[in-house]
Amino acid sequence: MRAEHGFTLIELIAVAVLLGFVAVFAGLFVSTGARGTLAARQAEENAQKGQIALARIALELRDASGGPSGGAPLVSATSIQYTTSQALLPGERTLAFDAGGARLTLTPQSGGTAQTLVDGVTACTMGFSGTGADHNVVFTVSFTLNGMAQPFSITVKPRNAVSTPVGS
Repeated sequence: MRAEHGFTLIELIAVAVLLGFVAVFAGLFVSTGARGTLAARQAEENAQKGQIALARIALELRDASGGPSGGAPLVSATSIQYTTSQALLPGERTLAFDAGGARLTLTPQSGGTAQTLVDGVTACTMGFSGTGADHNVVFTVSFTLNGMAQPFSITVKPRNAVSTPVGS
């Protein structure tokens, strides 16, 4: 009797099933790694955007010298209206949270065009503490970006004597 060479149908099916399992697990491994890399990249981008916005907010509020029309700054839960004493860009400003656009904006002068400081903002609070009588006014801004668990927060004491802000 002659020996036959080759594989039986059962052996071929078993190999195909094993290769299928290996391919599925390899695909899961690659996709998990890709998702992790994408999430890390997004978190890094949000952290950079948040830090840049915080630096600009600090620059703006540090030079606050009063409020609109020479009065006290106007502070609400989502905006701060103030006058700045910056030598190159003096005048009234409004730092505000635009919930509809999911962004923090800075608007120079009354009726100026709002400039986006950071987008993708999911929540924001603004406030102040202290009084102008003892020159201890401190502004606080806190915001959370989409996809970030921890909020970005900054507390700024103006260089100039500022009247006690008015809550609105």
